[in-house]
Amino acid sequence: MDICDLIAFSLCSNRTKHLVKSSKRKIEYIDTEFGSHSSIIIKPPTDEFIFFEFDDSWIELARRNGVEVFRKPKFTHRDWVDHFLNIFNESMINELSIEDVDVSYLDTVKETISKCNRLEITNDCSHDVAKIAFSKLSPIAVDTVALQKNIFDNESDISKLLSLNLESAYLDDHRKPFEIKLEDLLVLNITELMIEIANISEQELNRFLKLWMKGNHGFYRPKVIMLFLEDGREINHDKVFEGINHEAFRLNRTDGKELIISTHGNVFILRFDIKYE
Repeated sequence: MDICDLIAFSLCSNRTKHLVKSSKRKIEYIDTEFGSHSSIIIKPPTDEFIFFEFDDSWIELARRNGVEVFRKPKFTHRDWVDHFLNIFNESMINELSIEDVDVSYLDTVKETISKCNRLEITNDCSHDVAKIAFSKLSPIAVDTVALQKNIFDNESDISKLLSLNLESAYLDDHRKPFEIKLEDLLVLNITELMIEIANISEQELNRFLKLWMKGNHGFYRPKVIMLFLEDGREINHDKVFEGINHEAFRLNRTDGKELIISTHGNVFILRFDIKYE
């Protein structure tokens, strides 16, 4: 029985649902997309993805022999997602992707997805949708936030994202670079950060490095900070390292912690490491 047949079988009754769950059919993950349509995407061990469009009370699958519609009259968006997670023994949605939806629909998304590994807010979103989506949905992301639109301004500080307890964050907007200040780097609580495009001065980087060198007993969670600058701009190393003792772009603190700095064209990378005795 293929995965689509299993899903159809699981919808027949509670008994068939439990039978499918107990079969422990292996999948790699389940994603969801919300845009012009709401979709559940299953990634089996094979290379093919399986896409389901869904709404309250129905879910639709396009197969080679036509479109197949499954109906559950009392189901909500949340019920569909919970059903898929349950029968495939998954604890949470892998990726929640937001495209351009009505702002009011974001409440439905929040009610539908209680937790996800990765939240992606795409550049298809309007500024308002992206901004509200980040505010409403970033707390449910366990591991990663990927933001393809710069929503941060004087009223919405980028530190709201950088202070989140995440493993990784990817910010990408070539039309409106992300303004980064010393304070943003100091509050950073994300293990791996990549920003494309970042607007930061050599003076701000210099101040950050000096403070990092002085923080002998301070805990700093980040391991990698990767900043893509605007095309054609290269970092002035003399300004960045002014007043700082370093050896081949390596900074060593008295507590054994090390910071390795590398540049490749317009890319500036900070790698934080701990030396163990």
